[in-house]
Amino acid sequence: MKKYLNKTPEGTRDLLFEECVARRAVEERLSALFLSYGYNQVVTPSVEYYQVFSRGSSGLRQEDMYKLTDANGRLIVLRPDNTLPIARVVSGRLKEAPLPIRLFYCQKIFRRHMLMAGHSDECEQCGVELIGAGGLRADLEILTLAVRALDAVGVPGFKLEIGHAGFYNALCDLLDVDEELRVDINELVEKKNYAALGDLLDTLPESEAVAALRRLPRLFGGPEILDEAAGLCTSQRAQDSLAYLRRICASVQKMGLGDSVTVDLGLVHRNNYYTGLVFRGYIPGSGATVLSGGRYDRLLGEFGEPHPATGFGVEVDELYKALLDSDGAPAVRVPDALVFGADGYELEALERLGELTGSGLVCENFTGSSRAEAIRYAAAHGIPKTYCLSSGGWEEIDTAQEVQA
Repeated sequence: MKKYLNKTPEGTRDLLFEECVARRAVEERLSALFLSYGYNQVVTPSVEYYQVFSRGSSGLRQEDMYKLTDANGRLIVLRPDNTLPIARVVSGRLKEAPLPIRLFYCQKIFRRHMLMAGHSDECEQCGVELIGAGGLRADLEILTLAVRALDAVGVPGFKLEIGHAGFYNALCDLLDVDEELRVDINELVEKKNYAALGDLLDTLPESEAVAALRRLPRLFGGPEILDEAAGLCTSQRAQDSLAYLRRICASVQKMGLGDSVTVDLGLVHRNNYYTGLVFRGYIPGSGATVLSGGRYDRLLGEFGEPHPATGFGVEVDELYKALLDSDGAPAVRVPDALVFGADGYELEALERLGELTGSGLVCENFTGSSRAEAIRYAAAHGIPKTYCLSSGGWEEIDTAQEVQA
């Protein structure tokens, strides 16, 4: 048993010093931004009933969830998604709240990943949900907020990809396949495993939808890609989705974000609850998705309160790692002063430390036994001031000058 005494479980890791400071900075910047847009914070339990996530629209496999049982033997899970619990909250405690409801969260999700996949099973997310608002204005608000979220963190060079769940779903609706095969297609498209997708499509009769799905890897680029897509699928649902994306792209151009936003009609979220505009964010140096979201107008209805809704989540862990690699990462703060009380003056020293910290300084209490040790400690840790209290009263020492003397 001792072999695990100094280890963390697979998929988890400890965060130390600079990592904690950088992650807290990301959370604080995002929270301040969300608050400035009128969003209010909610915190949902780390454990939820399995039933909240077992629905097919979640896109979650039961083997991806950390499952437990409560005292009554009921199946519960560590929260694997943040949007579904918020749908539960809105349909329950916020059932009578006036619409629209603007909520944000900063909390963890827990999902099992394959060993050696390079993903953490415990991830911090910050995100927003706009409940009870449909249409272009709401989508543009969320898209703008997503851009500002990546900008607020301070990692330059971010990119957003936008698509529409309606276009992909229109293609799938034209396929004569069962639900299991449709799930396989969804997973291959979501993972962008287009070689395997091609092999699977080879088993189906050729049709307009199959031909369009084969083209999905190339339906990526500027707004002009929408014209090509329009010729691949003539269904009204597909055409309506492309027309809506044209309006979004025109708005993006007016916002001056044309260089940061591209169209990707192969953008398919694993979560099956998306119904309209979908988008993902990326940053240089990271192969992971750092932001993901879109419109999900049917999900609230599954919890008993049908409302249009849209939102996104930000992968805090990916952003703080990028922040550490950039010039914008905050440093671990070195204490402004070290306070030492000689024998018999320990309490007075702690009172003085309280006064200093109360004035806004960061101070450490020295637990050693002599003035000389305190100065050596302060010098070793880069602490500029040392306060020593003894029978001769308080002594304020410039640490560097004392060491040089």
